[in-house]
Amino acid sequence: MSRTPPTEPWSAHVRGETVMLPSTAADIRNALPAERRAQFDTALAELDTAGAPEDLRTARLAWWALEAVPGAVEETDAEVARLRAGDCNGAVTLDENGELVPLDGHEAA
Repeated sequence: MSRTPPTEPWSAHVRGETVMLPSTAADIRNALPAERRAQFDTALAELDTAGAPEDLRTARLAWWALEAVPGAVEETDAEVARLRAGDCNGAVTLDENGELVPLDGHEAA
């Protein structure tokens, strides 16, 4: 089930604080509530069966890592809804050189 783990730990901002996320399949599975573990196992097995590329697998693992932190998914969903509604205040992305680029026209922090 587990392939090469990420080389750096994962973190997210939840309720204004930086929280460390589990970053390997085993750690994510252990951090999930018991009733979600079978769904996690099934999701990873489907990716493996389909031969999903590593970047898709990593993205799915990251989402499941957020699931392990109470409130993180809801906060992420709210941020995505805000961006989709056109409010890009404080949002940044990376350009082709890996540099932060603000989406709201202001200078990146």
